[in-house]
Amino acid sequence: MSLTYETALSAMESAVDEMNLSLPQEKRLSTDPDAVLFGPGSQLDSVGLVNLVMAAEQHLGDATGADLVLASEAAMSRKRSPYRSLRALAEYAVEVAGADGTGEQAATA
Repeated sequence: MSLTYETALSAMESAVDEMNLSLPQEKRLSTDPDAVLFGPGSQLDSVGLVNLVMAAEQHLGDATGADLVLASEAAMSRKRSPYRSLRALAEYAVEVAGADGTGEQAATA
């Protein structure tokens, strides 16, 4: 499956917009691709991150017709978290789409 960065970022922004509908004004997330998404300075706790990732997976599925898994052991164990910003998450989604869709790199012969 081919997923462009622009499509992935748009899906991430849609997920943020969806999350923001249920958040008070002072807790709303930014759609700035470089704003802190998770970690120090973030509005999200771990439950909020899970909800955002699930929404992002849904929006990516709607955009591509494919089921992408963005929450995986591979993502969690990375030195630089794909959850640090929308840009990082969109880049990670493109990477996952280029692999086998599970977050694990496809095996090579």
